[in-house]
Amino acid sequence: MTRPRGGDDDVTDSGDRGQMILLMGVVLAVMFVALALLVNAAIYTDNVATRGGDPAGEALEYQHGVVDSTEGLIEAENDAGNATADDVRPALENISRYHRQYHLRRGAATETEFDIYQGINETDQDGFKNWTANASDVRGFVIYIDGTRMANSDSPFSIYVGGTKLNVNRTSDEIVVEGESCSESVSSSIEFNVTSGTLGSDSCDFDFQDFGGGEIEIEDGDNGAGSYELIVTSDENIGSFPSPVKTFIHSVDLHIRIDTPELSYARSVTVAPEGTDA
Repeated sequence: MTRPRGGDDDVTDSGDRGQMILLMGVVLAVMFVALALLVNAAIYTDNVATRGGDPAGEALEYQHGVVDSTEGLIEAENDAGNATADDVRPALENISRYHRQYHLRRGAATETEFDIYQGINETDQDGFKNWTANASDVRGFVIYIDGTRMANSDSPFSIYVGGTKLNVNRTSDEIVVEGESCSESVSSSIEFNVTSGTLGSDSCDFDFQDFGGGEIEIEDGDNGAGSYELIVTSDENIGSFPSPVKTFIHSVDLHIRIDTPELSYARSVTVAPEGTDA
């Protein structure tokens, strides 16, 4: 009897091919599972490295957060006009409290202290206003005297800093400070740097470097002309000022500290409005 063509051999070949396909499917499945495990391991490793591989990350995040918040506060208060330390101190304390609570939940202890520098200025005036301020420190007290708009007389305007009095007067052709202490030819802009003791390019015979706190005052200001600016620090309200005298926040010194299980970090940062010479 003749055997049908392709009988047992065809069955055997079909079985072999089925087994190969099944085996390849199993191999591919194992490869996909292994690949998934590798990808998951890589993601986990990256997350762990991101959270714990850079101990300075938490400290820098804290510093940037406090600095950015303080910058926004100073800009907002100065835009509102006549900002003082009393205006910003409660907000700075809130900033410190918020960041302390935020980082405490992440296992880090933080502390923020601050020193506030206030500015006082009066610009382009025919006659200054009289005022008195209380300060623990003064710096950057510069007057730009317009001698051409001052009367030629024996009536000076006076500056008091810590009990030291300076008289500024115009003679026929000179602006004179403290009699013959220092003088400069009359012009529309003479720089009188009170804190460094110079009038124009000349040094004067007085020194405010020993100022240890007290009252700063302008008296008989209507005899002066020009503009001025000074920076003061104080732990209290520095005083009230008549218009057009302006007050503003010049800068804030932040003293920040953060302690984590991996790192202790402390730094002082000066925050000042853009364009301010801090």
